[in-house]
Amino acid sequence: MNVALCDDDIIFLDGLKQELLQYDCDIFAFSSAEELLSSTLCFDIAFLDIELDNNISGFQIVKALRNNNKKCIISFFTNYNKYAIKGYEYQPFRYFLKTEPKELIKKRIKEVFTEYNRRQKIISGTYNGYAFRTSLDDIYYISISNHVITLHTTKGNFELYRQMKDLCTELQNCGFFRCHRSYMVNLHHIYVMRSDNVFVLDDQQHTTIPIGIRYKTAAENYYLKEVLVGDESI
Repeated sequence: MNVALCDDDIIFLDGLKQELLQYDCDIFAFSSAEELLSSTLCFDIAFLDIELDNNISGFQIVKALRNNNKKCIISFFTNYNKYAIKGYEYQPFRYFLKTEPKELIKKRIKEVFTEYNRRQKIISGTYNGYAFRTSLDDIYYISISNHVITLHTTKGNFELYRQMKDLCTELQNCGFFRCHRSYMVNLHHIYVMRSDNVFVLDDQQHTTIPIGIRYKTAAENYYLKEVLVGDESI
């Protein structure tokens, strides 16, 4: 697992690197955006300062990192919470304030590595004699029609016979939530959530998933809890 750190504050960068030594990963620290952008490495996790020198922001780095690995888990660091709303356009997993207590920063770092491990989990099944395996992180959303479950993934669609309620129970602690009697969505592929639908970033296209009245409150509460309340810094 390759982890990138990028911050022009050398003291903060060194402190962050020390915190990561307890994890089983290869750490690459960069003190400028140019250094990181010139690297040929593929990163699985990146901790980025939003405000970097030479007019290159952490936001701009994200595109380059995800061109190499679209599954790269991004977390932003900054001294100001004013960037929070704009930051979420880039689908980070966490947003950190540098002024937060050290224990809270440690907690957030642990959450990032826990999320990385969660995304490595595999779901498998068979349909019409064919077997398949796919990671949870590769699933955009799940739909059901005529008692057949379809997993819409980065590798194509896979079908299996399962009860939607059973699949919901299995995946409820894995970043998935049910928003409609016929749909379940991967939180980490949501681009925008509105009152009556969810936009999923599906191979650079925005797939619209409806939110059923019956599931509206629970879906909104889950999304707010995981995305906003999960980041107390906002």
